[in-house]
Amino acid sequence: MPGAGKTVTSCIVIEHLQKFVKESESNDVCLLFAFCRYTEKLRVIDILRAILRQLLERHPQVLPYLKPVYERHEREGTQPSEGEIVDLLKQIATSGLFKKTFYMLDGLDEAASDIQVDLLRILSSLRVHFFITSRPLDSLEDILPDARFLTIIASDPDIALLIDQKVDRMLALRNLLAKNATLKAEVVSIVSSKSSGMFLLASLHLDMLKGCTNERQVRKALEGLPLGMDGMYDATMERIKALPQHEADLAKRALIWVTYAQEPLTVEELVLAVSVCPETFQFDDKMEPTGIESILSLCCGLLQIEASTSWLDEPIKLARFVHYSVAEYMVEKLEVHYPDDPHDLIASTCIAFLRHYGFHDVSSQGSFDESEICKRLESFARTRTLMTNYPYQYWGFHATKAKLVPAPALEFLSNCRQYPFLGRITDSPIRPFLPPMCGPDSLEILESIHVAALYGIREYFDRLKSEGCTSTAKLQDDNIFNSRGSQGSTPLILASMAGWEDVVAFLMGVEGVDVNVADRHGQTAMFAGVAHRRAGLVKAMLLRGDFDVNGAATELYGRSHTPLTLGSTTGQRDIVQLLLEAEGIDVNGAGLDGETAVMLAARGGHDDILKMLLKTKGIDVISLDEKGSLNSLMRAACSAKSEAVATVLKHGTFDINARDDSGTSALAHSLRDYMYSSGAAELLLRLPGIDVNSADKDGTTILMLASRHQGYASVVETILELSSTLDINAKDKQGLTALAHAAKMGSKDAVKVLLGVEGVDYNCVDAKGRTPLMMAA
Repeated sequence: MPGAGKTVTSCIVIEHLQKFVKESESNDVCLLFAFCRYTEKLRVIDILRAILRQLLERHPQVLPYLKPVYERHEREGTQPSEGEIVDLLKQIATSGLFKKTFYMLDGLDEAASDIQVDLLRILSSLRVHFFITSRPLDSLEDILPDARFLTIIASDPDIALLIDQKVDRMLALRNLLAKNATLKAEVVSIVSSKSSGMFLLASLHLDMLKGCTNERQVRKALEGLPLGMDGMYDATMERIKALPQHEADLAKRALIWVTYAQEPLTVEELVLAVSVCPETFQFDDKMEPTGIESILSLCCGLLQIEASTSWLDEPIKLARFVHYSVAEYMVEKLEVHYPDDPHDLIASTCIAFLRHYGFHDVSSQGSFDESEICKRLESFARTRTLMTNYPYQYWGFHATKAKLVPAPALEFLSNCRQYPFLGRITDSPIRPFLPPMCGPDSLEILESIHVAALYGIREYFDRLKSEGCTSTAKLQDDNIFNSRGSQGSTPLILASMAGWEDVVAFLMGVEGVDVNVADRHGQTAMFAGVAHRRAGLVKAMLLRGDFDVNGAATELYGRSHTPLTLGSTTGQRDIVQLLLEAEGIDVNGAGLDGETAVMLAARGGHDDILKMLLKTKGIDVISLDEKGSLNSLMRAACSAKSEAVATVLKHGTFDINARDDSGTSALAHSLRDYMYSSGAAELLLRLPGIDVNSADKDGTTILMLASRHQGYASVVETILELSSTLDINAKDKQGLTALAHAAKMGSKDAVKVLLGVEGVDYNCVDAKGRTPLMMAA
């Protein structure tokens, strides 16, 4: 039930469990929690990453499980997938490291419906205790049929206690009720009845009594108290609109900002945002803005201040709705109350701040030295009392969401001579950001046309066309569509990166546009489309023709790639399919380090892409990379995924015991980077002639690798069965035996298997003089 105190209940439960955790001297009770908030549009993978981070910070003993995965992705320049994180959580949950594991998830109903279902399915697949708070959802009982459900509702005595506490802060009403016990009883009875067990609704009802100074006013207000959440919010909005005009307008702007802002605003940001004149859109930093307490009062209890932590781990105060049900109401009905375009207001206000702080021409604020520019941008990032971060990140989003691109945004674009771009572009809309530390290498200075391409302002390009800038004569004289930013980016590269299909289509249609020009990283428009997962754009480029499909970008993503190798290593099946059908594609093309698409798809364990590539005429599955080190079988084994290993084996003849330049075989690779229930090692162990006695240049044997991981006891047994000559007490360069590795990594089941082997030395010492028993302690 909305406003019934679920989050408070969660906090009480967490506090209770934290005491339980503290009483566990051996750190073997695990408590992890996450809060879903309507203001934070988190994906499932974001929540899982946060849980994994908590796990590592609070329980360092899980590091051996995380380190191999981290090292592999660090080496590949990639990020763990959702499935990999779930596998890690499953592995840790069944590792025996913890006697009990508790997961707490508050506010599940505030997440998007698809995220609700995915989170429930993931949590139910983990062998842990979990506690979830939510409004009633159909998916809860369907996915968790065996869970215990408890309905939380505020009782009349609970509401009475809230009324006492809130009335105590309303001087006039407190004095009135203190003299009239009958009237107070009526207030408690009616508010309890009309609030239907919701603290939030009861609190808002009391706000409607705040101005009452006599018994008649109180009784009249009680009669008019609305029923239900929407009725309460409708009545509150009418109260706001009935305020004096300038106050109602200020409250309107505050509600629009909090409703449509793409991330929670700090108190300082909201105060400054509503201070900008909505007629002139000029920011005057010499004028004292309306304080937050006045803004909260004008919004009649719909907004609150909430303590939080910034991304710099500094304490901040955020302006938020008092409850997510207010946010739901505003999204649905705010335009009914205020039909003006909210995105036009926010975009124009953002532009006012950017113009005020000189973002359209950074050299106008001092020297053009890029190091100095970076220092100024860093100061903006660190100064929370300035309204710079939000406008810089989101002005383009709001400008393109508006019904028409706001005039201030088009004017700002026309004035952009040296616009600083520091940002990340993903498969979602572009999001520049102001970092607390940056360097000239991460900064690109752009002109108007580049900024318009980056933010997808198609109207700007239509204006250029209407002004004759696309005529043959004009293009021959000065083709601005091939102009470059300070890092070599053209408008086409930037629009391709950001995924603006209409702008890319416009630019591809301009006479003389160089579609294959590269920025200083070697990145072309085609490569940018692949790098940022723009399948629709890649298809459009390939249909147009003239694009170089084999060009390799250098100094990007930690290594050199062609579009095909990048699509293969990042698992983009649709883009790989498009590229394989492209005329002139080199299926065996490689970056500077000699890694082909097959090699990278194998290493990533992308079996669907592997199968697609291996069906392609002329594909080479046997060759080694440029270093003469790893072949496709070894790379597939590195992924630890049995499907990828099986696919590669079907399409080539390999020496299954071949070793790379470090002396590591495919079998060793499959054990080195452990993934939960991968099956690659088991598959290789079933191959006739597989060598289980090999050791790499550091003396690490197959048995040592298998012994390190909890859950591989059956693999350890298989290795012991396959070799009659295996030296159970062999040591690596650190003096560690297989038993020592198992003890050091806490692999209890492997320790039991190894202790059962005749002749095992359980008193052996490593190079530091430690025995297996010491390591296990």
